[in-house]
Amino acid sequence: MLDSENRHHQRLQQYWDTLRAGRPYPNESDLDPKEIQDVWPSCFLVAIDAATPHVGYRYSYLGPEMLEAYGEDQHNPDIVKLLSTDTAAMIAKFNEVVKTGKPVTDDSSFVNLKRINIRYRTCMLPLGGPDGSVSYIMGCMRWKTY
Repeated sequence: MLDSENRHHQRLQQYWDTLRAGRPYPNESDLDPKEIQDVWPSCFLVAIDAATPHVGYRYSYLGPEMLEAYGEDQHNPDIVKLLSTDTAAMIAKFNEVVKTGKPVTDDSSFVNLKRINIRYRTCMLPLGGPDGSVSYIMGCMRWKTY
């Protein structure tokens, strides 16, 4: 799976670099999922707004392969509420992306909702908002059970 992991992450990074067009990071409004439909099922978006300091980071999009990793059915309308980003390690990585405005990678593991151990590799890329600050984190996660 390593080649697939690297290919997905490289594809997303190349797309992000193209969108940047010389800026520190692209805007969220620049994103067109159709242009990365080959990796979009493995992608996620995390919203960062005024509520983030109070309620934490929240997924605004989770691709079907992400939902599978978490052990949840993609047809569940409450899925985003069930999935949290509240692990200390994940929060630290998201904080790093927001603080630096630069890509961050992570290799780690977690136990999903079905109590299955998931080992993953993810890349996280900053996206800007109307005010120019990091307002989203776009990422791609490749994973396997163990």
